[in-house]
Amino acid sequence: MKRAPLTYHSSRWSKEARIRFRQIERDFHVRAFGEELARVNLDLTIEERRRYLDWMRQLARYHRVPPKPGLFKIEEP
Repeated sequence: MKRAPLTYHSSRWSKEARIRFRQIERDFHVRAFGEELARVNLDLTIEERRRYLDWMRQLARYHRVPPKPGLFKIEEP
């Protein structure tokens, strides 16, 4: 899979530094969002990401998840 570049300017970082930065970025995403969303955010192209999000929305509709978070009834103690 080829990712879109973040910028079209040449980097001042060495190849090893860029690889290390990507690894740090991936580790952060895994800790913050989990392995699945890290894969979606970092590995998929824009088209693949949109297809994945459409699939997630269809699955949510199939299981009758309310479309807005405000529709959940939160009981206050």
